[in-house]
Amino acid sequence: MVTGAASGIGRALVDQILDADPDTTVIAVDRSECTDPRVTALRCDLADQDSIARLALPDRIDALANVAGVPGTAPAATVLAVNTLGLQTLTYRVLDRMDTGAVIVNVASVAAQRNTTPADQVARLLSVHTADDIATWLTDNPIDGSAAYYTSKRVLVDWTVVLSAALQPRGIRAVSVSPGPIETPILTDFEASMGVDNIARSAAVVGRHGTAAEPAAAVRFLLSPAASWINGIDVPVEGGLLAARVAARSRAFAPVAARLTAGGPRQHDTDIAGDRPQDAANTSAEGLLS
Repeated sequence: MVTGAASGIGRALVDQILDADPDTTVIAVDRSECTDPRVTALRCDLADQDSIARLALPDRIDALANVAGVPGTAPAATVLAVNTLGLQTLTYRVLDRMDTGAVIVNVASVAAQRNTTPADQVARLLSVHTADDIATWLTDNPIDGSAAYYTSKRVLVDWTVVLSAALQPRGIRAVSVSPGPIETPILTDFEASMGVDNIARSAAVVGRHGTAAEPAAAVRFLLSPAASWINGIDVPVEGGLLAARVAARSRAFAPVAARLTAGGPRQHDTDIAGDRPQDAANTSAEGLLS
C-alpha cells in the first residue's frame, strides 16, 4: 500500500515497484485517483477519520509506505490531521492485516530539525486519537501551518522509533525516510511557507533539488527483503545537505577540502556556509529545510 500515490514521491514509488515487478499488487491510496492502470486505486482523505474507516482493505498487506502529507501552507489543524492523526490511524488499521516480515516506511522530512515544539508536547502527539485531541493540542500550543509541518515531521520520526520497538515481538519493521527539497508539485508550497531564498540556498549547497524518484528509490529499498536488518531509524535522503552544513562548521573541513583539490579549496567549498570561509561559524542546522 502506498499513500499519496497520485503524484510526487508516491507516484514515483508506484512506478518503481511495478516497473521492477509487474506482478506486485499495489494499493494506491490518495485523495485524488492514481491513474496508473496497474494499481488498485482507493480514494481517501487522510484529514477525515471517517474516510479512513471506510477504506476497503484486503485481508493481507505486506508493506505500507506512508508518503501522503500536506505542507505548511495548509492550516495547522489540517497539517496535523493528515501528517499525524490520519497517518497513525491508517497505519493502525493496516497493522491488523500485517504478519511477520511486513514493513512500514514513513516519509518524514529534514524539516523535522526545524521543530521548536517542546519534547513533552511532541510526545502528546504520538498518541492522538481524534480530531478533538488535535484541537485541544492546538489550543495549548497555538502554532501556524509552517510550525505545524515541522512539528508533524518531528512527531513522525519519533513515532517511527516507538512503533519499531513496539512491533519487534511481531517481527514487523518500521523505518522513516527524511527527504530534503524535492521537485514535486508542492515544492512551491514549501517556498511559500519556508521562503524562496531558503529553498534556493539548499539547492545551491548540493547543486540541485532532488527528484521524486530519488527518495522513492530509498523507500523501495527499505520496503524490500534486502533491507530486512534495517529497523527503527531515520534515513536522510537530501544529497548531502546536512553533511555539508555540519562540515562547514568544522575546523577539520578546510584542510580536508584542501587535500582534495590541487590548488586549495574550490569556490564551492568555501561557499557552503556563506560568501566567505569565516561565515561557516555562523551557519547552523536550523537553516536546513525540506
